Amino acid sequence: MITLFDLPSTVGTWSPNVWRTRYTLDYKNIPYKVEWVEYPDIAPTLQSHNIGPGGRKPDGSPYYSVPAIIDVDDETGKVKKALADSVEIAKYLDEAYPDTPKVLPDDEKELESVVGFANGLMRLWVPVFMIVCKAMLPQLHPPSREFFSRVRAKDAQQLYPGYETLEDIPFSKEDKEAAWKAFKESFTKGLAAHENLVQGKWFLGEGRIGFADFVIGGVLLWLETVFGEESEEWKDMSQWDGGRWEKFIDGLKEYQKA
Repeated sequence: MITLFDLPSTVGTWSPNVWRTRYTLDYKNIPYKVEWVEYPDIAPTLQSHNIGPGGRKPDGSPYYSVPAIIDVDDETGKVKKALADSVEIAKYLDEAYPDTPKVLPDDEKELESVVGFANGLMRLWVPVFMIVCKAMLPQLHPPSREFFSRVRAKDAQQLYPGYETLEDIPFSKEDKEAAWKAFKESFTKGLAAHENLVQGKWFLGEGRIGFADFVIGGVLLWLETVFGEESEEWKDMSQWDGGRWEKFIDGLKEYQKA
């Protein structure tokens, strides 16, 4: 049985990165259970399961993050694999469960394109990232809320120096409108570079659903969850590019079992 580590909130699962792995598991129809981990507990929890860091912080210290999984043999109780990072998890699941539909392509150029897309998509939401974080803050549980607030304020020191918490960082109505406009331009321009998406297909083409689509779906679900299905932000975004993204997320709903 696979255990998936996820971040809790008052609105359920929300992390765009964890959604990548949830989609992957549900698409493959692999049974799993969820262990909820508050932000301050991520590093000690993963370390206790011998799951290494997913990367390094700017100061060189290890960065522990979710999604992470443990795959335990049901008969022996032995751990078959314990790892973090959504791309690495997808690679492992494709190899360890060959009788399930693959989410990553075999072709090296296509694989490079998918992984590059997954790693680069975060740049598209930079204009609105801090606003989304502020909107998410009250929906986190108290142990995570304080941790998240201070860490994200520290991350934003270059743009917003002198603030110790997210709550302290001011955003006027004009600031939010400008950020949302910049995000729309960034998002649509970034995805317009991929011909299949422009044509309303999956990232790798018609009938070839896969990991890159789960990356997009994770972002869309993140924003819908944070702002709310009836919010002005989500209603606006779902209609961008002729309503393409509302159709896109609808096409993934059968793999959205959380």
